Amino acid sequence: MFSWFKKMFGPEMAPEGPVTFDFEEEIEAAPEHIYALIDCASESNSKRELGHSLVRVGTDPEQYRYTMQQMPDAHFLMTVTEAVPGKVYAYDCSAEVQKGRLRWSKERYTIEQQDNGKCLVIQLVEAQFDEPMPLDEYSQHVAMMAMGCHNALEKLRLHAEEGAQAVLDFEAQQFAD
Repeated sequence: MFSWFKKMFGPEMAPEGPVTFDFEEEIEAAPEHIYALIDCASESNSKRELGHSLVRVGTDPEQYRYTMQQMPDAHFLMTVTEAVPGKVYAYDCSAEVQKGRLRWSKERYTIEQQDNGKCLVIQLVEAQFDEPMPLDEYSQHVAMMAMGCHNALEKLRLHAEEGAQAVLDFEAQQFAD
């Protein structure tokens, strides 16, 4: 009976508008070290240290072209929207040529020094997917984006606490499974 309704009315559609992801992680490192790993202008930026390309392409606003080693034909434009050294780093990101269903994202990292010598890093990501989209497909994209955000924060923690090789080992394990 329900299949008849689906045929008559089509698939249930996803809600419109961006989706927000909010994660946090305690990291045992100084705020300045964590910030340098996120800051696109820093030579210590984690993307650079992991062998990816991050090139400044604009200064007003500050913009960078990010290219991952694993996807040399996919370029992402990152536009810095907020930069408070040791405290907050935010940017808008979009693919120069959209290949998937993600249209854009806005990422914001807040670093809060804790009494225990650690920092609480709060990652807030807003992502916009193509619209309209069937709910079942949308759910898959939301789940993949949530996992990507979680992994990005975990890799930031590993990088800050144990170095770039720990991140490379983590990624190798992910792709081995």
